[in-house]
Amino acid sequence: MIKAIIFDFDGTILDSESSCVQGWEEVYAPFGVPFPNELWAQNIGTIDLFDPVAYLAEQAGQTLDGAAIHTEATRRHHALLAERPPLPGARERIAEAQALGLKLGIASSSSSSWVNFYLPRLGLLYDFGVVRGRDDVGGKRKPDPAVYVAACAGLGVAPGEALALEDSRNGVLAAKEAGMFCTAVPNAQTRHMDFSEADMVVASLTAVSLAEMIATLSVPSGKGMPSPSSGTRAGRRNTA
Repeated sequence: MIKAIIFDFDGTILDSESSCVQGWEEVYAPFGVPFPNELWAQNIGTIDLFDPVAYLAEQAGQTLDGAAIHTEATRRHHALLAERPPLPGARERIAEAQALGLKLGIASSSSSSWVNFYLPRLGLLYDFGVVRGRDDVGGKRKPDPAVYVAACAGLGVAPGEALALEDSRNGVLAAKEAGMFCTAVPNAQTRHMDFSEADMVVASLTAVSLAEMIATLSVPSGKGMPSPSSGTRAGRRNTA
């Protein structure tokens, strides 16, 4: 029985991923170097595997002030974020969870301070019972399951009683390793990723209700719930 919904934050509630890419694209433009989205995607939801400054310096054939480049990209990224509402369907799914009596949490590879900074701006400050970020689990980021395990513990539910909503492959892997069910909600930056481990893949949070998601995880009465880590896909559905 699902008792809690745990959201990823970046790319699931707030479109911080495309604004980050746009910030880097604007910084790259004066150098005449296209920003490599396919390389950047390695960083989504986890540690930084790709260094955009080192790549720019190599492609431009110049020695660059890395700190200044990072500062400018971050400035543009944050300016874009200040104007962005929650992603389509996020408010509706939060309200639905509350109406269904489900507990709500956030589990992010970002810091909890980053998430808590934006929740009031999005009008979501009081909607979540717990917010857990990498700083709450010793700096561990997805696909490590620690942040999801911590979020479940904070809500007082077993991982097998929680459904994660994720936009990245690293996030899906983290949720499944924690022992949770997971619905993948790809966005423009993550649609190319492999979401085969997810229990369900949906085009957006407006496409399918929580009730429908949970129904796909249900099995006939008396059979019990399938183990989220068993490798089976109860009613697996792809609406993307």
